[in-house]
Amino acid sequence: MYDLTIIGGGSAGLVLAVAGARLGKKTALVEKHRIGGDCLWTGCVPSKALLKAAKVANYIQNAEKYGIAISDALPDWQRVMAYVRGTQHAIEEAHDNPERFREMGVDVIFGDGHFEASDTFVVSDTESGETRTLKSKRFVISTGSRPVAPPIPGLETCDYLDSETVWELAEFPERLLVVGAGPIGIELGQAFHRLGADVTIAQRSERILTKEDTDVSKQVLRYLCEEGIKIRRNTNIVQVNKNPEGINVTFSRLQTPPTSDNTNGGTEQTFDKILIATGRAPNVEGLGLDKIGVQVGSRGIEVNNRLQTSVRNIYAAGDVIGHYLFTHVAAFQAQLLLRNIFFPLSNTINYSVVPWTTFCDPEVARCGLTETEAREKYGDVDVFTLDQNDVDRAVAEGETHGFSKVITSRWTGKILGVHLVGANAGEVVHEYVLAMQQGIPLRKLSAMIHVYPTFSSSTWRVAGKWFSESTLIQTLRRLIP
Repeated sequence: MYDLTIIGGGSAGLVLAVAGARLGKKTALVEKHRIGGDCLWTGCVPSKALLKAAKVANYIQNAEKYGIAISDALPDWQRVMAYVRGTQHAIEEAHDNPERFREMGVDVIFGDGHFEASDTFVVSDTESGETRTLKSKRFVISTGSRPVAPPIPGLETCDYLDSETVWELAEFPERLLVVGAGPIGIELGQAFHRLGADVTIAQRSERILTKEDTDVSKQVLRYLCEEGIKIRRNTNIVQVNKNPEGINVTFSRLQTPPTSDNTNGGTEQTFDKILIATGRAPNVEGLGLDKIGVQVGSRGIEVNNRLQTSVRNIYAAGDVIGHYLFTHVAAFQAQLLLRNIFFPLSNTINYSVVPWTTFCDPEVARCGLTETEAREKYGDVDVFTLDQNDVDRAVAEGETHGFSKVITSRWTGKILGVHLVGANAGEVVHEYVLAMQQGIPLRKLSAMIHVYPTFSSSTWRVAGKWFSESTLIQTLRRLIP
């Protein structure tokens, strides 16, 4: 009898496995394929390695800007992918090697499995070839999610790519269509463009990065268009046909596009490959959840605010529950589960401060409410902005694309939302995250000494604006002569 059995060896599962072993609990970890989950093998790690290679290529292509002359430095797709795979294997060896977990005392089992009862999980062990019946006091389901394709006529005939299969691409496509302008589509689209592909991104809505603040979406759209990426907005894909010349795609407009749309306006284009980046679905099939009464909704496994399913001894975390599909959120959920499973006082999950970053160039980082959301919830708010041209380190490095936008309450300066566009935005955002988590108002960040010159000094500059632009200060100036 195990104390804890974890189904799925991604971010949440690995955090729980390590914790269970260190607490001296008898722990099993069941993984269908490879330890590390989507993040290591098809998500965060390979995409960031590819983005780095693409950024280096972009630096080389624009080296004259820095006074450096370089010629004939062309990307080699096979060598780029060798770098990506090398990065994955280095992280696997250091952190996600199954033997590392076995040495800790975790029983790592590879294979498909399903529930026979609320305390029984049956696994077809692919290493031993045996069928194993695991009895456990508690289970955590962390089986993740997978990409899904929209119902486009003819798509199934063209051997399309998604965020999983793109890493198996043998030949570099000269003409690439990316369907979807969310974080995955924008990141991979820009990477392929910088490595030499003619990239078109098709989006059904008017905006790209629709979960971001409107100002952020507009600015990033402008940067991508200036870089030469073609972006079709308000666009539907009517038909896909494979022919000897490539993949013919027929488009239709959902409404009249704005004049800033930089596509050629044609209804048909031919591509070498199509990359689908439109959404994900939870991995719940084959687990036998209906047999034991675990409720599954449209977004994934349904859990309460303690991440407990409808079956008392079974919990779930990560992408499979459909709340914020990020590796760092899955790890955060696992930490809460650790307390709820093994310690007497349970805790509820709090999603009020959840940061995320889209790792395009410039990066886009966010935490909290957009300006529209803040005004809908609180009415009048204060908004402070700082252009990246006002950050000396950004100027010195020639990385002046972007801005900081911070939304606060009018009188107290409580931070309601932070939106950063710029180099290293994913690093800079964490000072704001700490302030929001601990209830530190914006003005107090100006009293913290920041190293000069750094990208993080932008936080100090924004915080200083509170003393000249905030509603409270301007009101006091009017009242006190």
